Amino acid sequence: MKKIELLAPCGNMDSLKAAVSAGCDAVYLGLTTFSARAFAGNFTHDEFIEAVSYCHIRDVKVYVTMNTLLFETEIDNAIKEIQFLYENDVDAVLIQDLGLFHICRTMFPNLEVHASTQMHIHNIDGAMFLKKCGASRVVLARETPLSVVKEVTSLGIETEVFSYGAICISYSGQCLMSESVKHRSGNRGMCAQLCRLKYYDDFKEDGEYLLSPKDLNVIDEIPELIEAGVASLKIEGRMKRPEYVYLVVKTFREAIDAYYAGKKYTVSEKRNKDLLLMFNRGFSKGHLFNASVEERMSHYRPNHLGVTIGTVLDYKQGKVRIKLTDTLYQHDGLRILNEPVDTGLTAVRIYKNGLLVNKADKGDIVELDCNSKPYPKKGQLLQKTSDSYLISCIDQEINESIRRVDIEAEYEFIENKPARLTVKDHDGNEVTIISSFIVQKAQKAPLDIERIKEQIQKAGEEPYRIWNVSGKAENIFLPIKIINELRRKALVELSNKRKKRHTVTTPLSYDFVLQKKECPQYRILVDDIRNHTVTGITKEKESIKLAKSYPIHENKYETRELKDFIVSEAGTLNLNLEHCIAGMNLNIANSYACAFVLAQKGIDAVVLSSECNDDQIEYLIDNFTKRYGFVPPLFKLVYGKRIVMYIKNGFSINQKEISEIEDLHHNTFEIQNYENITEVLESDAVCSNNTLTYGNYIILSNESNKIKEDIIGESYEEIFNRI
Repeated sequence: MKKIELLAPCGNMDSLKAAVSAGCDAVYLGLTTFSARAFAGNFTHDEFIEAVSYCHIRDVKVYVTMNTLLFETEIDNAIKEIQFLYENDVDAVLIQDLGLFHICRTMFPNLEVHASTQMHIHNIDGAMFLKKCGASRVVLARETPLSVVKEVTSLGIETEVFSYGAICISYSGQCLMSESVKHRSGNRGMCAQLCRLKYYDDFKEDGEYLLSPKDLNVIDEIPELIEAGVASLKIEGRMKRPEYVYLVVKTFREAIDAYYAGKKYTVSEKRNKDLLLMFNRGFSKGHLFNASVEERMSHYRPNHLGVTIGTVLDYKQGKVRIKLTDTLYQHDGLRILNEPVDTGLTAVRIYKNGLLVNKADKGDIVELDCNSKPYPKKGQLLQKTSDSYLISCIDQEINESIRRVDIEAEYEFIENKPARLTVKDHDGNEVTIISSFIVQKAQKAPLDIERIKEQIQKAGEEPYRIWNVSGKAENIFLPIKIINELRRKALVELSNKRKKRHTVTTPLSYDFVLQKKECPQYRILVDDIRNHTVTGITKEKESIKLAKSYPIHENKYETRELKDFIVSEAGTLNLNLEHCIAGMNLNIANSYACAFVLAQKGIDAVVLSSECNDDQIEYLIDNFTKRYGFVPPLFKLVYGKRIVMYIKNGFSINQKEISEIEDLHHNTFEIQNYENITEVLESDAVCSNNTLTYGNYIILSNESNKIKEDIIGESYEEIFNRI
C-alpha cells in the first residue's frame, strides 16, 4: 500500500523549512501572482528555485497553486509562469481555471496537474470528468462527505482532502460576498472574510457570527482516511506563522507514522493545548464526518480563541489583577473577553507580590499593565493567544532538527591507486569522486577501518544519514583530510542530482481546433433557478428563453441526460448534455476556458463570470475570434440578484428559519433554503449600465423569488434599446 502523503502549507521560506523539518511529504505554495492567497508572503522566482532545491534534496515534493480566476489580459502571463515552473522542476500545479488547465494538458503533457478545490469537485461525476481531461489528482471540496471520498478514490484518481485548518462556509470557497461588498474577489485571492463578521437576522436580536465556521481537525480520524484510500492529507494555513506549521505537521506526522506502525495514536493533553494556543476557532470534523450545524459553526467568535488561563479579580489605576489557572510567561499575548470588544494586551511586565517576575504559575495572583479600553471587569476570563515560551521552544526545535535522507557509501582505498568514494541514494542516484591523491602503503600503523567509516559518516549539517559504509582498504596510509574532501564533494554532487527530478521537454504548441458553434436565436436568457413561472415571456417574446438551472448534487446526479439546462458544475459536463449552457459558477473568464467548455458535447453557449467587465469581455471576444475563427456564443449577466454563496446544511440559529441577514454596515443579504442547501443572495440586483459591445448575448437572471413580470418587461425594453 502506498503511504498517504502529508501536505503542508508554506507562505514563505521560513514556513517551508519548518514544514520539512516537521516531516511533511510535500508542500504547497504560491508565487507572487495567480495565487488564491494573495496576502500570504508567497515566493519570488528565485525563492521558488531555492525552495525546490531545498525540498527535492530532502525527498519532499513541491506543488504550486495557480488557482485563481483568470481574465483574458492575464492568461499569457499565466502560461509564462507555468512554463517557468515546469522548467524549474515543479512537481505539480494546482489549477482552478478550465482554460489554463487545458493549456497545461496541451502544452506540457508530462506536467502533473491537480484540480484545485476551487473547481468545486464534490461528487463522482466531477472527479470522473477531470480524470478524463487529464488531472492526476482532485482536491476535493471541504463539503465532501467521507462516503463520497471513498467512491471517488475507487475511480483511480488521486484524492487530496483537507484535514486541518480554516473552512470556507461557502461551497468550495466559491464566494462572491467579498467581491460584491468590498470589490475584493475571493476567486482571485483577495477575500475580505466578510463571513467572519457579525450579522443580525430578521429577528433583530444581537448580532452573531452567523457565517463563521470552526476550524477543521480530523487528526483522530487519520486511520479511517487512510483506509478510505485518500492520497494526500492537506493542512490549511499559508497565512500562518512557521511555528504553527511545524507543530501541526509534526502532530500529523506522528499520527500517520503510528498508524503504519500498527499503533494507536492519541494527541496528548499538552500537545492539544499547544495546538489550541497556536490558533483555533474551536474545532469540528466538518462535512467530511457529517458534523451538525451546531458542531460546525462558531457563533460565539470568529477569531483565535486561545486558551483560558485566568479570571479577572479587579481593575484599578491601569492595572488588572488576575487569578491564574495556568502558566503565564513574560511577553505572552493576552485577551480579556469583553463585550462588545475584547481587551487586548501583552504581558510586558508581570507583578507578583509587588515584584517583577518573568513567569507566574497556576494559582498565582498577578497584576498586569492594562490601559486598553474597554477596561476589564471582575469575573471576566483571561485568554492566552500567544505563548512566548512555546514559540521559543518550537523555534529552537526547528533550528536544531535536520531532516536526513538515508544513503549508502562505498570506498576503494587501494595501494598505488587514486582514492575513490561512491555514494548512492534510494532513488538510483549515484556519484563517484576520485581523488588526485595516490593511496600509499602504511609505513607504521595502517589506517583503521572503523576510523575510515567514522569519517565517511560525518555528514555534519548535510541532509544525509550515511547508514551503510563498505569498501576495500588494507594496510594503507591516507590522510583524513582526503577522506573528508571526498565525502564533501560526493554529497554536494549527490545533492545536485537530487535537485532535479524531471526531464524537461520543449512545450508543445497550443493547436486546438474548435468546431464552430452557432449563436442561439434568443438574445435574452432568463435563468429560472427555482423553476418559477414567468407568464407570457416565451410566448410573446421569441428573443427570450426561460432556462432551468441544474441544482447542486452531492453524489450522483438524478439523471444521466440533460436537455435545455444551465449547468454550473464540472460534474454536469460528464453527463449526456443536449442544448445546455455553461453557467456562471464555472468561473469562465477567458477565451481558452470558453473554448474548452464549448468543446464539450451538448454545450451551446457560455455564461461568463459575473466578475468580468465589458473591457475584459471585448478583449476575450477579439482573441477568441482570431484564434478559433468565429464569434463565441456568450451570455453576460446584466440584471439580477447574484447568489454570493451556497451553504451546505445551512447555518440555522436555534432552529429559526432566517430570511435575511444584515451586517454592522447595513449590507443586507437574502436567505433562501431548498433541500440541504442555503443560498445567500445580494440585496440589490446587478444591473449593467455600460454599453455592450459586439452584440454579446445576455443573461437576465431571476435568482430572487421576488421576481416580477413588470421588472422582466422593463428590463427587456432597456436591454434591447442598448443592443
